[in-house]
Amino acid sequence: MIKNGKKQNVVPTTRKQNLGAAMTCETYNEAVLLFRRLQYANNMGTGENDFFELEQHFINKQGVSDYVYNGLRSSDRQVDMNGDVYVREDEDYLDRD
Repeated sequence: MIKNGKKQNVVPTTRKQNLGAAMTCETYNEAVLLFRRLQYANNMGTGENDFFELEQHFINKQGVSDYVYNGLRSSDRQVDMNGDVYVREDEDYLDRD
């Protein structure tokens, strides 16, 4: 369906379904973006409790102790077995002696 020249969401979803879809994302930031988009597509807003629920999910997924030391991880940030943090696009340091 097209309204005002833009494609519309023809299958409405609930807040719970939108949160479930967002929780399947790889990172917290991707989940927030998807959740906001789904809520907007269904003419619903977002609230602090929604983001708190998403954040708790990703903290539990990552592990509480890892979260305390490193914060929420993004998909481009990696930690190797030595505890060195690097970004995937720049893995040159792995070639060092």
